[in-house]
Amino acid sequence: MRRAVLGGLALMAAGFASAGSAAAAGPAASAELVQQLARLEQRATRAEDVNAIKRLQRSWGYYLDKGLWDEAANLFSDDGTIEMGLDGVYAGRKRVREYLYAWGGGRKGLLPGQLNEHLQLMPVVDLSADGHSAQGTWRDVLLIGQLGKEAYWGEGPYVNDYVKQDGVWKIRHLHWFQTLYVPYAGGWSVHGDVNAGQFVGAKLTPDAPTTIPYKTWPGAFTPPFHFKGAAPVTPQPPPVPATAPPLAQLAERTAQLAADVQRLDDQYQIENLQRIYGYYLDKGQWSQAAALFAANGEVEIAGRGTYRGQGHVLNYLRALGPEGVIENRLYDNMQLQPVIHVAADGRSARGRWRLFAQLAQAGAFDEWETGVYENEYVREGGVWKIRRLHLYPTLVTPYADGWGKTSLPYARFEPALPPDAPSRDPHSNFDQVYVVPFHYAHPVTGARPARARPARAAAGDAAALTAQLAQVEHQLSREEDVAQIENLQMTYGYYLATLQWDELADLFDANGTIEIALRGIYVGKSAVRRNLNLYGQAGLDDGVLHNHMQYQPVIHVAPDGQSARIRSRAFSMMGNFGKSGMWMGGIYENQFIKVDGRWKFQHDQVMNSYFTPYETGWKDLAQRPAPGITATNPPDLPPSVQFEMYPKNFLPPYHYANPVSGQ
Repeated sequence: MRRAVLGGLALMAAGFASAGSAAAAGPAASAELVQQLARLEQRATRAEDVNAIKRLQRSWGYYLDKGLWDEAANLFSDDGTIEMGLDGVYAGRKRVREYLYAWGGGRKGLLPGQLNEHLQLMPVVDLSADGHSAQGTWRDVLLIGQLGKEAYWGEGPYVNDYVKQDGVWKIRHLHWFQTLYVPYAGGWSVHGDVNAGQFVGAKLTPDAPTTIPYKTWPGAFTPPFHFKGAAPVTPQPPPVPATAPPLAQLAERTAQLAADVQRLDDQYQIENLQRIYGYYLDKGQWSQAAALFAANGEVEIAGRGTYRGQGHVLNYLRALGPEGVIENRLYDNMQLQPVIHVAADGRSARGRWRLFAQLAQAGAFDEWETGVYENEYVREGGVWKIRRLHLYPTLVTPYADGWGKTSLPYARFEPALPPDAPSRDPHSNFDQVYVVPFHYAHPVTGARPARARPARAAAGDAAALTAQLAQVEHQLSREEDVAQIENLQMTYGYYLATLQWDELADLFDANGTIEIALRGIYVGKSAVRRNLNLYGQAGLDDGVLHNHMQYQPVIHVAPDGQSARIRSRAFSMMGNFGKSGMWMGGIYENQFIKVDGRWKFQHDQVMNSYFTPYETGWKDLAQRPAPGITATNPPDLPPSVQFEMYPKNFLPPYHYANPVSGQ
C-alpha cells in the first residue's frame, strides 16, 4: 500500500514510453479514467499511512511496557528527538536509546514485579499535503510501580511529528506533556507530582532544554495540540498524464487498488468486532459475545486453559456469572490499542490489543485488571469472526491495595470451569518477567507485511473499469469518513479535558444537540456552549483535573456518507487538589452529520455508568443519581433516556446489531 501511488506512476510512465507499445498492448484508457485511478490510489495510500502511524505509536507503547528500549528507539528516524515531561530534548536515535536506557535504570527489560504500562489512546492523526510527514496527538495513561515498594498513576498527551522515509513511517519528534505523576495511595487529590516532570533528570544531560516549560500537577497546563484551529489538509494532486496507458494495464492496477481498499475495510471491521465484544462483556451479554466467534473459535487465558468451540466459549462466559444486565456487578472490559494485520489473501487476520478493566461485585470486591490479547480472526461468508481470543493477564490487583502492594494471579470473576485443554503459555502476570509474543515484525526494522492479494484483473473494458472504480471509491470514502469521525470524537475529548468550551462547541453543527448525565437536551450550538458552563469556567485552573478520555469507538457511516453514529467509552480522572478525586465511566452514543464536506456533531449523548470517589472505589460505592437538570441553566428538552448507575445497572441502547448474528 505504501508504494501504491509510486508504483502506479511508474506503470503510467511505462505506458507512455511509446505509442507503438501502447497500441500493441491494446486500447488506451481515457485521461479522465487514468486520473480517477491515480487519485484513488493516492487516497488509499493516505488512508493506509494513517493506519501505519497508529500501528507505529501503539507499538511504542507495547515496547515501553516491557522495557524493550532498543525496539522503542528503532521506531525513530535517524534525526528523531524525544522529550518526555520536563527532562529536556535528546536528539538523534542514539541519544533516544541512551535516554530510554537511563529511564530504565541502565538495563534492558523489567525486573520481576515491575510494572511499566503505557496505554496509547485517543489518536488524532493528520497527514501533510504531500503525504511525507504527519502530526499526531495521543493520550498516554501510565501504571508504574514495583511490587512491594511503590505504585503511581501517570497521565498526559503526546503531540508528535512523524516522517515517511523510503516508504516507512518513523517517529520524528516525540513530545509527551506530563499532566500528573502521583502515588496510587491517595491519588491526585492528596499528592502533587512526585518527580516535577523529570524521569531521568541529572542522570543524562539533555542536548537541549525543555522546549515548552510548564507546570505539572497540581499546576494546570494546556498543551499546544496540533489540531487547534487547523484547516483540513488538501492533498497534492497526482500529475496529469501526457498520454494514457493501455486499458489492460489499468485493469491490473484497479484490481490491486480494490484489494488494498478491501484490506483497509477488513481492518475496520475487525476493530469494530473486537470493540463490540468488549461492550457485550460489560453488560454480561454472554450469548451476544459468543456469537462473535467462529464455530471452531476458542478462548485461552494464559496459564489457565483453553475453551474450544463456540458452545464451550459460551459456557465459559456463563460461568463468569449470571447472564444479562444485573445489579451490583461492574465488569467494564475496555478493548484498546489495536495493532491489526490482515493476511494477503484477506481470509484471516491477527491482532494485538490491550485490556484495561474495572471489575467489582458490590459489597464483596473491586479490582483493576490489565492484559494483552494476541488474537486470531477468520473471514467466513464475507463476515469477520473471532477465531481465537488469547488473553495474557498483566495485572490484577485489589482496588484498595494497588499494584505496589498486591498481585493476584487472576481476576476473581474467573470461573472454576475446567478447560478443554491446558494453556499453551505460562502464567503471565507482572510479578514475573514475561513478554507476550508479538504476531508482527518491528514496524520500522522488520520485514514489510505482504501486500493484499488482488483478484484476477477484469478485462480491459472502460465501462467496467469505471463501474469498478466507482465501487472502490464508495468503499474508500467510508474508510476516510471513519478516520475523520474518530479524529473528531477524540478532539472533543481533548477539548473537554482542558475546558476549551468555545473550541468544543465549534465541533457541533449549527443545530447540534448535547445531552450529558441526565441534565437534559440542549439544542443548537449556542445552547451547547451554554451547557458547557455547567462543568466550570472555560480554561483550566491550578488544582483542577478534568481528564475526560474517549476510548473504544465503534463507528458506522450511513450508506449515503452524509451521517454516522458512534458508540464510544468515557473514562475520566477528575477532581480538585486537596479536596476530592473522582472516577467517571460512561458510554457515548453519538450522531454526526457531514456539512460542506466536514463532519460535525449532530447529537452528543453520554450515559454514565458510575461516579466513584477515588478513596472509595466500587466495592462499597453508595447508590447515587446522575447530576440531573440544573434549574439555573435549564435544558431545552428533558432527557431522552433515563438510566441508573452502578451499583444498579443499565444497558445503553446500541445503534448497531450484532455484526455476526445480526441480532
